[in-house]
Amino acid sequence: MCPVTAITGVKKEFYFIDPKICIDCGACGRACPYDAIFDTYGNAAEKVRRTEWARPVVQEEICSGCRYCVDSCPFECLSMLDEDKPWMAVASLTNPKACVSCYLCEASCDKGAIVLQPPKDVKPAAAARFQKTASAS
Repeated sequence: MCPVTAITGVKKEFYFIDPKICIDCGACGRACPYDAIFDTYGNAAEKVRRTEWARPVVQEEICSGCRYCVDSCPFECLSMLDEDKPWMAVASLTNPKACVSCYLCEASCDKGAIVLQPPKDVKPAAAARFQKTASAS
């Protein structure tokens, strides 16, 4: 689950999050069924169904085809389309089920062409809950 492998431990026992490695993406807190993950401010991370997690949306007209987002994604969720034609190559979310909404792709894009957004069919309360979690990360 952790995109930077900051979590260690034994299944069904205690886990440890190494603060030196953690990037505060919130993926572990959204997935933890026991409300055992707390943010920097001591607030329990809210559980969010995986179907409600934000996904990267690429604005193709801005994407330069640099591959930074594709290379930074630890779960290989993004791929380049038309990579054989460098003047047309753009990033695209090709494996959405593997995405943990860690924001590494968004942070790596110096053009601002990739933004994480909750799915369009998510109920307003769930979308607001994600925005709260994202702003705390």
